[in-house]
Amino acid sequence: MTSKYEKQILAAWHSNARPWIKAVEEAGIRAPGTLSSSAVLCVIEDYCPAGGSILDAGCGEGWLIRELTRLGYRGTGTDAVPELIEYARQQGSETFRLLAYEQLETAGLGRFDLVVSNFALLGDSSTSAFLKALPDLLNPNGVCVIQTLHPVAFFREGEYITGWKPGTWAGLPGDFGDPAPWYFRTLSDWLNLFTKTGLTVRETREPSTEGQAPQSIIFVVQNTRKVQPRENQRPSEPAGSS
Repeated sequence: MTSKYEKQILAAWHSNARPWIKAVEEAGIRAPGTLSSSAVLCVIEDYCPAGGSILDAGCGEGWLIRELTRLGYRGTGTDAVPELIEYARQQGSETFRLLAYEQLETAGLGRFDLVVSNFALLGDSSTSAFLKALPDLLNPNGVCVIQTLHPVAFFREGEYITGWKPGTWAGLPGDFGDPAPWYFRTLSDWLNLFTKTGLTVRETREPSTEGQAPQSIIFVVQNTRKVQPRENQRPSEPAGSS
């Protein structure tokens, strides 16, 4: 059963898709060269073969897929917000699908060399659904790259506890409505969740500037569960269509 908080996440992004897109277009909040953007691209280039296939789950307005296309990769993006997907489709020829995390396992997308989630895992059960789908999305040697807010960056006395927290649009230009809540996990709970869902952590990175505490953390995880092949699914070839 979907919790009220998971529903609030989707409701917040549905109602704030337009101001988010406006902020992207007019304020350059997705401008290349930021620390977190550069960091996730660096990890992807380290782990994905040249020209490889990549799925961006929770792609939003599609900036990362477009950048990966420019770098020579074959990208597919998925998101649960129709307005964001429609905008992404209008920006280029890449493949974008309207799919929630709970739909990924059975969507017939095919398998990819790399799956990435960049600041897009906000929920509890939806995050578990995404991790559960990875064996059906990754090629045998494929990895998943997850960038999320660094748990320690939010360490406050009495607040370093896994659970739901209020969200905020603070620092973003534009007329935003109610923000989405998010499910905060301690570092140990992130690692326990990966183990519980049959995933092995290959590497962690903590992007930061010299002398500053990291604001994000990047996990590189790999499936360790045996996967039964699905009918009519050809390995190494995404099957999605625009």
